[in-house]
Amino acid sequence: MAKGLPQIGDKFKGAVQKTDQEQRITDLQAEVERLRALQSPELETEIAKLREQLQTQTGEIAIDTGLIDPNPNQPRQTITQESIQAKARLLKKHGQITPVILVPQDNGRYMLLDGQLRWSGAKLLGWETIRALIVPQPQDLDQSSLLTFLGFEDLNPLDKAEAIFKEITKSTSLEIDEVATTLGAVLKRLERNNQVKELTKLLIASSEKQQQGLEVLGIINEEQALFLVFLEFGLNPASVKSNLLPMLSLPEDLKKAIRHQELKGAHALALVTLSSKILKVSEQEAAIERIKATEQVLNESLTVPETRDLIKGIKTKYLTSEQSESKEVKVIIQKSVVDYLR
Repeated sequence: MAKGLPQIGDKFKGAVQKTDQEQRITDLQAEVERLRALQSPELETEIAKLREQLQTQTGEIAIDTGLIDPNPNQPRQTITQESIQAKARLLKKHGQITPVILVPQDNGRYMLLDGQLRWSGAKLLGWETIRALIVPQPQDLDQSSLLTFLGFEDLNPLDKAEAIFKEITKSTSLEIDEVATTLGAVLKRLERNNQVKELTKLLIASSEKQQQGLEVLGIINEEQALFLVFLEFGLNPASVKSNLLPMLSLPEDLKKAIRHQELKGAHALALVTLSSKILKVSEQEAAIERIKATEQVLNESLTVPETRDLIKGIKTKYLTSEQSESKEVKVIIQKSVVDYLR
């Protein structure tokens, strides 16, 4: 195992670890997080192997589904009935392939660390028990949950952005607008100095090397605290700025489409350009146009390039209309001037 890479095991330091077995569980969790940070092509295969090792170390046990509670601060905030039904169908057809991961509570119940949809699907099917692995209580359950979800669950981009920035504001004491300003300023400075690639290389470095590397790049104090959080989660800061940060400022109609209609993030970022400012119409008119376009994207399963072509056509329609009105006004003014001179 490479030393010093971002490790989920670090979040379990406060757990009561009385045996070598528990330490081994933590080490395996750390190895999973290391592989996720590396973004290896063999990631899924390796994670599957590690899960098997984790199972060997702890042994699966059957837990009453009624004794399990969801993590109230889990990153996945969008859990639709459709997604639960889809998971239930898979469970019914293939059985439970992967155990859920639970944290024991003092009251004899368990809190979910990983497996929200599996647990919900099992309850929908009327299963009395579900296969589970029990791990020690993390020191920071919220952050450990986020790391686990980033590694194993397919979070939609909006949930992912909200969870990550919630953790960032908690870890750095910066407000969202301060995070955006700092992130933009640092990346602009690095681009100007042709150092963006050097920042990207730090994603797979040890914690110590990450801090040293940031200092070499002139990223210190509050800037460094912010970027260390990005690196800890294995997030490329440039990608955060381009793909995650914009999620937070999407209009409500697009957020709703992401949460309840499974609109993809890339499509949402394209559709958001149908704004009142660009179309030069009221907010209400822009929202109507955007909702119509979103429905077409979803109904026709348009690709991102096809979505951009659709948007281009809509913008052209408004631009052409504006140009026509401008020409009409110009003709009227010219006619008025001619009449006056006569």
